[in-house]
Amino acid sequence: MQDNQLNKYFTSETLEVWRSEINLANYNPRKISDEARRKLKQNIKKNGIIGGLIWNKQTGILVSGHQRVSILDELNKYTGTKETDYRLKVEVIDVDEKTEKELNIWFNNTSVQGEYDYNLLAELIPDIDYKSAGLTESDLSMIGVDYLFQTDEENNIASDLDDLMSNTREQNRLEKEARKQSVKDMKERIKQQAEEKAGNLDAYVMISFDTFKAKASFCKRFGYHVNEKFIKGEIFSEMIERID
Repeated sequence: MQDNQLNKYFTSETLEVWRSEINLANYNPRKISDEARRKLKQNIKKNGIIGGLIWNKQTGILVSGHQRVSILDELNKYTGTKETDYRLKVEVIDVDEKTEKELNIWFNNTSVQGEYDYNLLAELIPDIDYKSAGLTESDLSMIGVDYLFQTDEENNIASDLDDLMSNTREQNRLEKEARKQSVKDMKERIKQQAEEKAGNLDAYVMISFDTFKAKASFCKRFGYHVNEKFIKGEIFSEMIERID
């Protein structure tokens, strides 16, 4: 039979408290590099605080979540004054100082947090932004999917190649259009020349005589040889004008 009570293994409760109520553990042994902090800040700005900040009610000490609270302080411009105080959500526990320190180490102990199945992780990498997941290029190399990332230099080269290919494609397009226009112009010239030639086929007139003697008399009058078969109309026209 089910009941509505929370399982006995859930011993903390979620509360909202003022930042000024929280004291950081000066004994916290966990350190973080500048690069890891930058990635954590980026993730918080993107996804918010996910997962509980553990706070011990007895001592007012933050047991787990120091790096996240530090970044929240930075984002909220918290200086410890009332004017910059802000509310945040914590998981509240009520334990003695010895247990508190044990839990602090436990929450920061990577050996109790399991390890990756690299085969399964490798299948996930193509579907995510590995940097947003907190992974590095060294991690990808260890996982065996370092072929999926490029260095900044490679990215710059790839970008330059994209620009070059884009310019080449544009140049090819312009050259193709120029060739098409050239062929079109050539066809138009050929068409015009053909029309002119077709028109010139009718640019003649035939003069006939009843007898060869009449032809000889005509040729003699206008200065043509008696055996001429073709007479240029333009020249004949000039002769007539001179005779007239």
